[in-house]
Amino acid sequence: MLMSVPPPSLGELRRHVLLPLIGNPLFSEAEQLRANHFVHESDDTDRLTRWGANVLAEIARRQAEAARQRRDLATGATLCQLRSTNFRGHCSRPPQPVPLWAPGTFFPERTDRRAGTFDRLVVARFQPADALTFADLLSRQVR
Repeated sequence: MLMSVPPPSLGELRRHVLLPLIGNPLFSEAEQLRANHFVHESDDTDRLTRWGANVLAEIARRQAEAARQRRDLATGATLCQLRSTNFRGHCSRPPQPVPLWAPGTFFPERTDRRAGTFDRLVVARFQPADALTFADLLSRQVR
């Protein structure tokens, strides 16, 4: 003789589905409100049963994610405490400064405002070793 379990009433099923969800800090208020609306609008017991199982699976997934984040934060905090103050990570030597300007070239944008009088005089008087003077250029044209 096969005995079947009578299906729970729709109200009991709704309460069973909403019980782990409502008031759970893993879900936002908007998610809880949408879930409450969905549960009370649905009259299909099979769909509510599946949805209840999916809610439990989502709770387990979010709890595991929260535990992983707590573990990662604790590990990071421990590493920061253990690391010495002069530890620089993967860099073995201090970075070399990148030259912003080379003699004989124009100033990069916005650098000229920061240059002093001495800098401008040095730039004006600088001549590369292989440069021709204006007088040399004129004498070559005459020939």
